[in-house]
Amino acid sequence: MRESIRRYMPSRRERLTLWGLLGLLFILLSSMVLWSTALYRQQLVDEAYRDASRQMAFKANELRLGVERRVLLTESLVAFVETELRYNGHVDYGRFNQFSSHFVPALPDVRNLSLYPNGVAWYVYPQKGNELLLGNDLFKDKRPAVKANAERAKGLRTVTLVGPLDLIQGGSGLITRQSVYLDDQFWGFASVVLDMEDLLKGISDEFVDEQFDIALRVNGSVLLGDSGLFGDSRLRELVDVPDGTWELAGALKKEVLGQIELKLWLARIGSVVVMMLVLYLLYMQLTGRYKLEAKVDMRTRELQEANEEIEASNEELIAIEEELRAQNRMLASKERELHFLAYRDPLTGLFNRSCFNLHLEQTIARARETPGRSVALLYLDLDQFKLVNDTFGHQLGDHLLREASLRLTDRQERGLERMPGDGPACFRLGGDEFTVVLPDVSGMAEAEALADAIIGRFRMPFQLRGAEYFLTTSIGIALYPEHGADAEELTKHADLAMYRAKDEGKNHYKWFDGTEEAGAAELMELRNGLRRALERGEFELYYQPQIEAASGRLTGLEALLRWNHPRLGQVSPQTFIPLAEETGLIVEIGAWALREACAQNKAWQDAGAAGLRIAVNLSARQFAAPDLVGTVRGVLEETGLDPSCLELEITENMAMRNENLATLEQLRDMGILLSIDDFGTQHSSLSYLKRLPVGRIKIDRSFVSGIGVDERDEAIIHAMLLIARRLKLSVVAEGVESELQLSYLLEHDCDELQGYLFFRPQPAEQTGEVLRRVRHRPYGSRQKGPERA
Repeated sequence: MRESIRRYMPSRRERLTLWGLLGLLFILLSSMVLWSTALYRQQLVDEAYRDASRQMAFKANELRLGVERRVLLTESLVAFVETELRYNGHVDYGRFNQFSSHFVPALPDVRNLSLYPNGVAWYVYPQKGNELLLGNDLFKDKRPAVKANAERAKGLRTVTLVGPLDLIQGGSGLITRQSVYLDDQFWGFASVVLDMEDLLKGISDEFVDEQFDIALRVNGSVLLGDSGLFGDSRLRELVDVPDGTWELAGALKKEVLGQIELKLWLARIGSVVVMMLVLYLLYMQLTGRYKLEAKVDMRTRELQEANEEIEASNEELIAIEEELRAQNRMLASKERELHFLAYRDPLTGLFNRSCFNLHLEQTIARARETPGRSVALLYLDLDQFKLVNDTFGHQLGDHLLREASLRLTDRQERGLERMPGDGPACFRLGGDEFTVVLPDVSGMAEAEALADAIIGRFRMPFQLRGAEYFLTTSIGIALYPEHGADAEELTKHADLAMYRAKDEGKNHYKWFDGTEEAGAAELMELRNGLRRALERGEFELYYQPQIEAASGRLTGLEALLRWNHPRLGQVSPQTFIPLAEETGLIVEIGAWALREACAQNKAWQDAGAAGLRIAVNLSARQFAAPDLVGTVRGVLEETGLDPSCLELEITENMAMRNENLATLEQLRDMGILLSIDDFGTQHSSLSYLKRLPVGRIKIDRSFVSGIGVDERDEAIIHAMLLIARRLKLSVVAEGVESELQLSYLLEHDCDELQGYLFFRPQPAEQTGEVLRRVRHRPYGSRQKGPERA
């Protein structure tokens, strides 16, 4: 008995060796834990500082843009004074107050707008609260900073910024000032006073952040936050302003650093637990080896005796067994392959349309057997997927579909289930269409929660060729039995609801409510008819003349697309243009419209309308198509039209994208006039406007319709005209329909006019009659206005 026990126990030397090995492993693993957690802590801290640095840069840019907007207000005031002096010889106090009233109430931190003829304050708006400022001579001001700024601003002719300093009328503030010259003779200054308290209040509200503290220093004075942040801070941004640089500094909050330390200690504790478990298992493995060796010795002798008896027959059995296993593996592999091909989509790995139809029918059948049981069906479509597919090719399109399927299922890899289970099941029906079946739902809220979750997963950008692209999804939802008694009807209604979601702006979900069926047939007819409308010759171009305001001459035409449907008649562009964008047909239709407009303009010029300019709209899809410049050049060569007689209209969003700048410059270098359509209705940026290769802007009819109705629209138009004049851009006003609108635009020197007051859009034949009638005479003088037609 003792011999048996002694045989199972390791010797003293072996035990010492064992404990020494475990101790060495403990030291090595502890060192790795300390090293890895230190790296992890540094990674967390660096990541927190990177996030804070991005936020700091964003806030600094917002601060710079805020100051630039005030500087632009000063430039607009200078432009107003120059206009008044040029046309009237003096600045009318009433018009100065009217001009100022458009801006001061809208900007809480603007204390006043003031003019200093010969350096003396005589024009101040508002006067209330600024009475002490009247009569102040800047060149004799007792404040050295103000006096020095006046001397310097007189010679610079650009906007200067001084402050913060104590104001004569009370409080602390910043002063922007620019000199005004008339025929190279110094007239005086235009100035805007910003209230420092209100300005800092706005900055303080915008600069609160949960991750880091922030401080602002202006000309050596800390106006916001703790001055200690400027000592040794990893977060530092400089904001360039006229006459100086403002500094932003920040530091991570203690709460953020505390959270990092908590994560670090949790990681260390977890690592220690795992390390101890590994050492214990290793100890058990090593000590169990001795027991196992003794048992193996005994069993080996027994097996050797039995092995001699069955050795001959065993070889034959092994060969048969291997053959059967090989056959079973081959059959199992074939079965898995056939099942995958039958019920799986080979591109994404999701269940396919055949599996969807079978699963939905079975799920509805089970729900039908249990009263009160409901089934929800989500029908999904990727928004603007065709644009990506057409732009980057099918290979990247397939990659995008695979990534979308992983987000849809919220997995990192494709599922391997043979058939859908009892929970939510995802399917790819084909193209960019997907479905999700929710069996046994408790109500509408459960389906809406899943739809919200799916839409949320698509908010993260997709990586294509090293760049980020955003792709959204539209979802239609139908519920059994409320919205369909069988699988076919439920699928149809969910599909209709999905199209309703896309029509209402995309990137959201829509329940089927029965109203979709009313317009579904007509919408389907339009979608199908649009594909063959071009080859059937159903498209036609209408033309609307553009009038030069100063002379009343007809200088150009805008080409407008119309669709004459064989059954529905004239289809509104607001209806079929979005459909063409969605299907990608707008590229082919737009190319046809460009070629047709250029050929027609060349024909009119050959008939005697020399120098006539034609304007054609470019869609975002056309801009994304490959070799747009080559397409335009080919059309001009084919039609023989001079590039200077072609104007291409683009939207603000297209113009502001950096990747489009090179294309715009190539078109400009060809001699083509580029214009921004519907200016002011989208995301306008004056900083982009000054560097874009465009020659004109078009004021949208929504602003023109406000003339005589809304003073704010008039102020916006006035500001646009002033800015365009300073940037040497021509301006076209769209939608001119009344004499009042015409008078206002003539009074403020708008370059060209377009609208029903002069001409409605007409087919080419009627437009040709107009050109022959007015070819040798202007439409009328500036005072009388153009001739109507």
